[in-house]
Amino acid sequence: MSAEAIIKSQARGILKQNYVRAIMALLIICIPYAIIDGTTTIISCLVPQFVTDETTSMILVYSIGYPVEVIMGFLFSPIINGYIRAFYKAAYTEKIDLKDVFFYFGSGRYIDALGLNVRFILRMLLPTLLLFSPLIAYGIIVSAFAPNFAKTVIYYDCYFILAVLSTITTVLYSLRYFTVFTVSADNPDFSPKQVFQYNKYIMKHRTGSAAKLIFSFTPWILLCLLILPMLYVIPYMTQSLCVSAKWMTKAALEENE
Repeated sequence: MSAEAIIKSQARGILKQNYVRAIMALLIICIPYAIIDGTTTIISCLVPQFVTDETTSMILVYSIGYPVEVIMGFLFSPIINGYIRAFYKAAYTEKIDLKDVFFYFGSGRYIDALGLNVRFILRMLLPTLLLFSPLIAYGIIVSAFAPNFAKTVIYYDCYFILAVLSTITTVLYSLRYFTVFTVSADNPDFSPKQVFQYNKYIMKHRTGSAAKLIFSFTPWILLCLLILPMLYVIPYMTQSLCVSAKWMTKAALEENE
């Protein structure tokens, strides 16, 4: 049995005892973002009703509405840290505690969580832009020099292929930070700098293992789009990744000893 299969088996064992809590944890992090997105959508629809000039209404929506949505989403981001913490702790205790989802909203933890998140975003921002630059350039060039081609099936096929390739390469790059949020869960007193340093130590020579695990979920993701509900696939993937992070951390500690 492969390492990926063992990790998935352990994740399924944990979820059998905690499936209801896993769903509730997922819903808890989805609700605020659904509210934020729904509010922005409603405001975007209402603005044209009060501002008759189309250009002015579009400026208001894109310069105020969407930036506010992004800011609000970021301010709620510690709930995602808590979601990961809940599943990571379950990798040890085999019990998902919903209190962990709100852990980073406690006194003194919220700002630290935001600090960690903003550092993660900044570390990923430039690489993501570079890896998606072929897709962006393709869209701009076609729109500027071949607008008729932009309406063809071939254009959309090429766009889809470039989007998939850019997403895959971005995911592969992000694996160097695979244990950032689990390290933070294990060591809540660590500064963001210490978290990234410890993550670097753990992930040395282990990004390949993380990649194998993530890409082993490709059939599940495809089935999720067609048959299986995301309410099962997302908790299953989350728990598997957290179990993997647990074993990677243990292996790194054993090497240090």
